[in-house]
Amino acid sequence: MEPQKSVVMNKDIFVSIITPIYNDWERMAHCISALSTQNYPVHLYEIILVNNNPGHPPPNEFSMPSNCRIIAEPKPGSYAARNAGIRAATGEIIGFTDSDCIPHRNWIRNAVDFLTLHKKYSRVAGRIELLYQSETLTPGELYEKVYAFNQHRYVERDGTGVTANMFSYRFVFDSVGLFNGDLLSGGDYEWGVRARDANFSIGYGHEVVVSHPARSSVRELVKKAKRVGGGHALFKYQLSSKAMALFYLLNHLRPPLRSFRMVFKRGRDLSATQKLTVLSIHYYLSVVTAWERFRVHLGKMPNRV
Repeated sequence: MEPQKSVVMNKDIFVSIITPIYNDWERMAHCISALSTQNYPVHLYEIILVNNNPGHPPPNEFSMPSNCRIIAEPKPGSYAARNAGIRAATGEIIGFTDSDCIPHRNWIRNAVDFLTLHKKYSRVAGRIELLYQSETLTPGELYEKVYAFNQHRYVERDGTGVTANMFSYRFVFDSVGLFNGDLLSGGDYEWGVRARDANFSIGYGHEVVVSHPARSSVRELVKKAKRVGGGHALFKYQLSSKAMALFYLLNHLRPPLRSFRMVFKRGRDLSATQKLTVLSIHYYLSVVTAWERFRVHLGKMPNRV
């Protein structure tokens, strides 16, 4: 796709930006700084921060622009927090990012331009650039380089997009409902499938960009794998019996042969040793996810962090 150029919009569109936060005020400050310097007219967008731990308010030195406000959502989970933000929002378009993301300066404008230019789309999933700690990538960063935030693939394959960088017209939520607030992970996928099945198309916005720090340690990846596994277990259209849950677990104990294609496609510049490292981590995380999904399906509480 060719880079999108900024255009003169045919009308003023008010945008609501929603960001859930859970004990992450230090990184949220960097995100707010980027959101406060957008080249979209300041009177045409609002920023809603949803504190998902009301007992942990922002520090005294936390600074916000005039078009930003904080609301609280005590129900655990980022999707419950996003739902609270949607209810409070007044925008015709609603955009989402995370507290650890840094939106590029033309992020909002390019998203609005994309939806204005491409009338067939009612949603847009933007590009997520990874930030690395140094030029020498850790094993965790090598894995993220290959597997993290493949938005273009999510759009083309599933008709979904992750909420680290996603915009939607409000009428889509009015039609298909809010996120599943009971999910701790995977709620963007579950909602995206509902929107897709209701014929609300999604496009990939290459120029709608946020930056996101790559997870540098395998330990961080394991935490995410557990959240994903627990989230999948709660999808109502997923495994319908303990026998099926066991089958899913056993199936993921097999070596992930299909992963070779992904590693060699997205990791062309990696050495043979690095590719083997990524494949090994992928297999380990696949087992962790499957086990967590099986565990939660048997009635255990899902992991949040």
